[in-house]
Amino acid sequence: VEGDTSCVMNRTLKNLALNMWKTHHCYVDVTFSGVGAALTFSLNRMPLHLPINITLTGCRFREGAVLQFVGGAETAVSAGVVIRVSQTVMRSSVVAFMRALPQHCDIAVTEVDAVQFSILFWADTFNKKLSVLLLKNVVLTASSLLVSNVKAHVSRYGGFGLYSIGTLTLVGGSSLYVRYCSFDEYTNLLYMHILRARDHSVVALLNNTMTSGKSLLYQYSRFSVSDHSVLRVVGNSGSVSYAIYSLNLWTVQRSSWLDWRDNDVEVGALFHAAESTFLVID
Repeated sequence: VEGDTSCVMNRTLKNLALNMWKTHHCYVDVTFSGVGAALTFSLNRMPLHLPINITLTGCRFREGAVLQFVGGAETAVSAGVVIRVSQTVMRSSVVAFMRALPQHCDIAVTEVDAVQFSILFWADTFNKKLSVLLLKNVVLTASSLLVSNVKAHVSRYGGFGLYSIGTLTLVGGSSLYVRYCSFDEYTNLLYMHILRARDHSVVALLNNTMTSGKSLLYQYSRFSVSDHSVLRVVGNSGSVSYAIYSLNLWTVQRSSWLDWRDNDVEVGALFHAAESTFLVID
């Protein structure tokens, strides 16, 4: 429904049937609570020939509630999708992005206060990691995803602050920036299975802190950075064992580069490569 810019305000909800034909979705001071509570935006069902705006300000997700944005099997053409999630309180809940998002997405998740103390809400096997942000087989095309000023604590040691399961693909000048975040008692700040960044794309961890843990960036499978793209790990700090922990193949080619510097990991190492790691720079 073009032109409907009304907001849902000051309500407590468990499930909400969304009108996917709206171009504007606004939630202010809304609480989603309980196992099974979900606010799901199916982006490919929206009128993508028009600009889409989704805003959540001052909302609370508690006791297993999930905020999720779901794309499609392939990247959809769009006039632009703006997503803003700010001043959010999360208690054993997660923000999730899944599948290929429409092109020209401008996404920012900022000012999040998160405490993860239970995994009872994780029904799937892939996300029992007490994560704040989950990316599952996400494709970004000419898009940006900013995660900034997240303050997260896990009640027992473990978990991945940001967890990318499957393949994270960035193309067409896309970017993933994680900056000015603080993670307490997490094992890894960003845990990634497979990364493919190409065509002037950027993945960056900038000025984040961890009180303890294994690594800032944990690479489980394959990393490929190509065609004028860059992976940056700069200005981070924490009492972690490694700034970057690599388990497998890294490929950096066609005028691309890695930039890791000015990271203070105290007595930890800046880079750890397992015996199975193979680095190809072309």
